[in-house]
Amino acid sequence: MDRLLSPVEQFHALPRQGNFEEKRALILTEAARLFVEQGAHETPLSDIATLFGISKPALYHYAKSKDDIIAQILVAAREGNRDMLDHFQHSEGTGLEKLRGALEIYGESMTTDVGRCLAMIQVSTFSEETLVVHRDTHRVLLDGLTEIIAEGVKDGSIKPCRPQIAVFTILQALNGIARWFREDGELSQEQVTQQIIDLFFEGLAA
Repeated sequence: MDRLLSPVEQFHALPRQGNFEEKRALILTEAARLFVEQGAHETPLSDIATLFGISKPALYHYAKSKDDIIAQILVAAREGNRDMLDHFQHSEGTGLEKLRGALEIYGESMTTDVGRCLAMIQVSTFSEETLVVHRDTHRVLLDGLTEIIAEGVKDGSIKPCRPQIAVFTILQALNGIARWFREDGELSQEQVTQQIIDLFFEGLAA
């Protein structure tokens, strides 16, 4: 089986001209990894530029600052969550079934570099502009999951509850995966996510 190219290798495999969005996505992914490993505050832009073998002025073509990189990561996560939630909101099944599907995907994201970055980064380091993006990103996720739970309460698959409280509770548990999950641990990412969801659903399912 051919070895998968790293984001840096993929970046340099692309033609020098064009492919802006693809290159920017690769830079955001690797920046997220560095932020997790070193801390966002402790990671200078020069580290990201050096990793890709480009100059800081060349990096500014994709992001004008470290805060801008974080904002772009947030926007990508927000739109990904929006698409995921829209899919389940318009799919067949009970509210409980839709909720499980959405939470499984979200839990999986907590073991990616981007997911871990967003779960672990210190909000206090954000500019006011990026804080607005951060709040909007969370609002999309919270509102979408709340709507699915409310649907489940209505169709009888979920016990009567305050949907917002249920959403905050399960997201707190799933976000924790980003901090303590290890690839070499006894359980796989899928097993960890399923166990958390199963425990949560014991109290939620009607």
